[in-house]
Amino acid sequence: MTIEEWQSYSVYQIYPKSFNDANGDGFGDIEGIREKIPYLKKLGIDMIWITPIQPSPQKDNGYDISEYCAINPQYGTLLEFKQLLNDLHEVGIKLMMDMVLNHTSTEHQWFQAAKQSRSHPYHDYYIWQEGTPAQPPTNWQSKFGGSSWGYNEATAEYYLHLFDTTQADLNWRNPSVRAEIKKNTAFLGRTWR
Repeated sequence: MTIEEWQSYSVYQIYPKSFNDANGDGFGDIEGIREKIPYLKKLGIDMIWITPIQPSPQKDNGYDISEYCAINPQYGTLLEFKQLLNDLHEVGIKLMMDMVLNHTSTEHQWFQAAKQSRSHPYHDYYIWQEGTPAQPPTNWQSKFGGSSWGYNEATAEYYLHLFDTTQADLNWRNPSVRAEIKKNTAFLGRTWR
């Protein structure tokens, strides 16, 4: 796809949680999006942009992903997602997924392991600085307010969180992080086609 094509697209953003609830549980879902495909087609859009639907503790409306290669069961299943993708393509609508690659949830298995020990291989997946409980490394402020540093007693360090305290920033200088994200996005690209 060329930049010119992107510039001419009409994109409709969907926040699935509140878009349409197909099963009546009070929580929007993948089937709810599928129900609205005729409406979306009638709007004349070229693409829908779906905010994150991966598993998440929902501290930041899904932008705190706890597992990259799965669908949050509240939204539905991988099979339902594949059907949505097929149905959209049948009517000529493309799909863009919102991927969160700056940080993970602190509930992600990487962070759960990283916070246990400075020697754990996942420790370097995140950005850490030494400090005392009363003195963060810098005066940087989180976009959500307050310090952008969260203290971790087990390693006597602070981890960087530019957003919520439950969203630990990934260390993109670490080649293992880049390889892991590349592997996850490749999986999603293969699986969600």
